[in-house]
Amino acid sequence: RNETYTYLLANNATQQFKPTHYYITYDFETVERKVNIYFGKPLNNNDPTIRNSQQISVLEPLSVASTIKFKWREQYQNDDRYKKIVTPFGYAALKTIFYDLRQGADFITQWIEQVFEEAKQVSLDNKYDNQDIPYNQNVSIIGFNSSRFDQALFSKYLHNDKWAIQSYIGTMGQGKQIVVVHRQNKQLINFIDAMNYTQSTDLANFAKDFGNKDNESKGIFPYEGITYDNYNYEFNKSQPFPIRAFDSQLKNKTMNDDDYLLHLSDAKNYATRWDYLQHYNELDSQILIQPLDNLINWFYQYNLDMFSFMSLAAIANAIKYAIAYKDFDLNVNYPQQTSKSKPFILYQNYWNSKVIGYNIQDKQKHRKTNNNVTINDYEYYKDLFDTSNSNPVVNTKSVCVICGDKFTKDNKPSLDRIDNKLPHTKSNCQPSCLYCNKYKSDKDEKITQLFIQLRRYCSINHLPQTIVNNEVYQLIRRNITSGLSNVRHRYNHANETTIKRYYYNETNKTITVIDANHTVTHICGVDFNSLYPNCFSSQYHPFNKYTNGIMYMCGSVTSVINDPIYSKKIINSAYRFTDLGQLFIAQLKGHIDENYINDFINFPPIFHNLSYQSSKSVIGEYIYDQMQQAGVKTDKQERKLTQLLSTHNQYMTFSSYYLWFLIDDCHFIIDDIKQLVTFDKYTKFNAFVNEFMNKRIEAIKDKNNGLDKFCKMILNASYGSDGMNTEKYNKIKLLTKDKTIEAHTKQSWMNDRKLADNLYAVQFNPCNCRCNACLQVAYFTLDNAKYCYLNFIYNFMYKCLDMTKLHFIEGDTDSAYWAISGKQVILNDKPQIQAPHTNQQQYEDNLHQGFKYVIKDQQFYDTNAKYFFSTIVGDKQDEKKLLVD
Repeated sequence: RNETYTYLLANNATQQFKPTHYYITYDFETVERKVNIYFGKPLNNNDPTIRNSQQISVLEPLSVASTIKFKWREQYQNDDRYKKIVTPFGYAALKTIFYDLRQGADFITQWIEQVFEEAKQVSLDNKYDNQDIPYNQNVSIIGFNSSRFDQALFSKYLHNDKWAIQSYIGTMGQGKQIVVVHRQNKQLINFIDAMNYTQSTDLANFAKDFGNKDNESKGIFPYEGITYDNYNYEFNKSQPFPIRAFDSQLKNKTMNDDDYLLHLSDAKNYATRWDYLQHYNELDSQILIQPLDNLINWFYQYNLDMFSFMSLAAIANAIKYAIAYKDFDLNVNYPQQTSKSKPFILYQNYWNSKVIGYNIQDKQKHRKTNNNVTINDYEYYKDLFDTSNSNPVVNTKSVCVICGDKFTKDNKPSLDRIDNKLPHTKSNCQPSCLYCNKYKSDKDEKITQLFIQLRRYCSINHLPQTIVNNEVYQLIRRNITSGLSNVRHRYNHANETTIKRYYYNETNKTITVIDANHTVTHICGVDFNSLYPNCFSSQYHPFNKYTNGIMYMCGSVTSVINDPIYSKKIINSAYRFTDLGQLFIAQLKGHIDENYINDFINFPPIFHNLSYQSSKSVIGEYIYDQMQQAGVKTDKQERKLTQLLSTHNQYMTFSSYYLWFLIDDCHFIIDDIKQLVTFDKYTKFNAFVNEFMNKRIEAIKDKNNGLDKFCKMILNASYGSDGMNTEKYNKIKLLTKDKTIEAHTKQSWMNDRKLADNLYAVQFNPCNCRCNACLQVAYFTLDNAKYCYLNFIYNFMYKCLDMTKLHFIEGDTDSAYWAISGKQVILNDKPQIQAPHTNQQQYEDNLHQGFKYVIKDQQFYDTNAKYFFSTIVGDKQDEKKLLVD
């Protein structure tokens, strides 16, 4: 949450919002130093120096350059150190600084010191003219691919008597953000990676894709031609580098004549190779400016400050929700919603824990507790919180004094202190729901009202809220699984391998592999276009027969049902074919009707984690022996994602669309229902998906490669953050050497890494976690993706293709590869008398035959292929339609 935007939104002043767009970039250049160090296990008992691992060389820092972006001032006009540029936010000034080994072995320390000095002005430039507007962003120091490379070069210099590392976020090998504080002036700087906000790429393509047409291209440098042993000798020369210096053994590339001529032309401008190094190094830091500015501006269109986020997934998710809330108006009086949750009843144990918590809070703040509420006040507060109380005087108090909502099991009460300077005494406390109490705290009343309004808007529009029911949270977290990742037929050789089919013998309970006598001619892959966005888009699709063709997304939890009869009634309700269909997550056991197993055995439709014993009787003799020969442990409990025909007598969870498909199309029989959790539903994400799809289409038409890639990145990254909590995050603490040694004795210790003298980043396994995301949205997105995947295969492929002529090879979350027996063309690359010419063209044409020669119902295919496949002839709207591409 951005503190600045929150304040402006609460005060109806969002037009004043601006993103952080003054920052500092940096880039390091290195040279290779040979070390030839052996480490690991000894290979020879007589010679302990020879071991199983060897480090051949290390990279030593040679130079570093930074470009500082300031607010433009007229005083910079005649100063050669500053360059005036035009940005999406107006004029700005660029200044470069450069340090190398000629300035001493401590040149990195000198650079950091200058960065802190420049950060003072950058920090001032980012602040608002109106000092009442809160702004607490640290100055961003941005590298490219720096979390994997540059940070290893300078992290040991970030902690000394002048400055210190305040926090380290990331893993041992990759720091997503390192916050460093100056000990004297308390200036804070954040070292971050530009790749946090883009997909995997290199610097040249990043500058090309997201920069403007006039952005300078990345220079060329003889990385392998300069070493630690010869750098001083080579850089003192005045002539250009020879062409062979640019040869790369790592990339197996040599420089062509045209590129070398460009280098010769460029090198004329510099007296020595040191000067050329400085130019090259500074250029790498400068070409980051335009793409970063464009990304900042694109995110700013949705009132987002890029540097307030730590990843592309987090920003994309924020855009998704920003568009869902675009109709929110602070000045509208959103009414209270009638809650379906049961009334809250205060129990003694709950009250006791609250009293203990209040006393701890007050003692920590050094407030007197002798007159605090006690456990003996239980009856008084039980009546006060009881919304069913017939006493009208008491009943008017059985609501939150801040928002007016009644207390329920999902909206639990707490005591809000009237005067936050005083302790939790009976006279200083008033009933408040946990949500309002949390957001009121010591905050501005307008901000408190903002969050109350946002909550009501969310309820009225059935949008998702974080799960407060721990039982539901654990159910979803425990059972959330991604899509298929499976290999069925590993060996597929054109004109040699035959199509295989499985057959289940109901009498003998055996499975037989049948040779279909159709020879594989080619492999065809299908790939879903932005599958996850499609699954939460609520876009109408004619092949979705549920809820009138619109796949709704889940909102907040509305009920938890433990009655199997009532649960089954909801699941099988005819309302599932209408807008009234109830969304749910069901925890149950079930199986596919044995009479229909052969209809689904070649592609089992239940994608789920299965717990099983890796014994010979379960996994089979062949796999068992292979595992033992490979040294893999057997006869132990395993849990893997696989394709099933039943739940194997284990309780598994399914969301509504996925379960409806299994029941209606796969003859799935429910054996037992343990629990059913119901949810609100909405279509608010539709605007987000359509907006970015249409923007991408227009970008493709206009040949705007940067905007095209930006839209694609946002769409594909918009799912991830909903499924995140801190459960899988390793906790990293910064400790002294003595404390690090002490940490090794703790069970939660995992790893550590030396950052500087007497400073270590120590990795712990977290004992607890928090989830600030709507986990149910991630669960439904993943299950809806399985439904889309299976719906395409069983209701399109199986109906129009001859499935005896193809088999499934392997598949991933949004793709599947099929071996197909189509039109066979054998390449004749040596002409004979009967065939004087090669058939190369005919052979290549048939490599792209796809499903053409295995279609069994041409009319069905022609009628419905347009709902899945991109059209060959047509506009870009058809080419990039939602679903299979």
